[in-house]
Amino acid sequence: MLEKNGSVTLLDVARAAGVSIKTASRALNNAPELRKATGDHVREVMQQLGYQPNELARGLKSRRSATIAMIAPNLADPFTAAAVQAVQDVAREHRYVVILASSGGDAALELSEVEIMARRQIDGLILIAATSGKNTLKGMLAKDVPVVVFDEPVRGEEVDTITVTNRKGARQATEHLLGHGHRRILAVGARPYLYTCSERVAGYRAAMRSAGAEPVELLVKHENELTSEALAPYLSGPCKVEAIIGLNWVCTMGVLRGLNTFKKRLGEEFAFISFDDFELAEMIPPGLTVVRQPTRELGRQAASLLFERIAEKSHGEARKVVLSTEFVIRGSCGCTPT
Repeated sequence: MLEKNGSVTLLDVARAAGVSIKTASRALNNAPELRKATGDHVREVMQQLGYQPNELARGLKSRRSATIAMIAPNLADPFTAAAVQAVQDVAREHRYVVILASSGGDAALELSEVEIMARRQIDGLILIAATSGKNTLKGMLAKDVPVVVFDEPVRGEEVDTITVTNRKGARQATEHLLGHGHRRILAVGARPYLYTCSERVAGYRAAMRSAGAEPVELLVKHENELTSEALAPYLSGPCKVEAIIGLNWVCTMGVLRGLNTFKKRLGEEFAFISFDDFELAEMIPPGLTVVRQPTRELGRQAASLLFERIAEKSHGEARKVVLSTEFVIRGSCGCTPT
């Protein structure tokens, strides 16, 4: 049965393009075995004729919903927002829709969101910064739904995972501050039980101990505990530090808020490095030195890997991808930006 939109059918497209209906169908579905030139030609004809596929009929025939889901702790933070955009770009190429949900960093809510997505008959799931353990994905995996996790691996589950060189990036930042002669360097982090935070703390500690310096840490269970008052002992008095590393974007905001509250000068009274770059980082005087994550590439690779799994219709051995961070020097560390 041909799919119809008004009077234009897939058969009409095939005839106008001078190809078989099978080739037209392959072009519609972005089949990898189809030559790019042929696919582009057929899709151009579709556009010229105003052809629109019947997505419901396609879904019933292929037993797919043409929908994937993403769950993240905070959809508003720059890290997640950039990743979401990259995922949507890839999904659009595959004619897929992305459903977004936020867990708020709450393990129970995250589990609930995963279960809801499983009931929605999605074709795949991307889970960002998972907060909970191996039971999180049990329902999804039981339905043979492909899952890709990035930023925060799920303990006890063998699923495709994409992370960055968290430990190496934090160590590089710490060694840079040590190279400026600083010995009392404060690491500020949240949710130390998470993989990303624990890896960054490990990199920081390794650099400090290698230099014979004592680690100084402010690690809170939740970001809302990172108040100016919590930071105050490290900004003056006997516990005062010389430099600070914010181990993620939220922690960086907390540190900057604290420095502003107590009228401390960034880059002068305290050297500072942020683990995470963001749009305004270079505009905050004197410019934030950062460990930049390849956020868009993380999202792009996560989506590409997910669509590979969807196309394969099999799980196979879990793949682990690790992308490199980049150290970007501006003025807050004490360097003169070039």
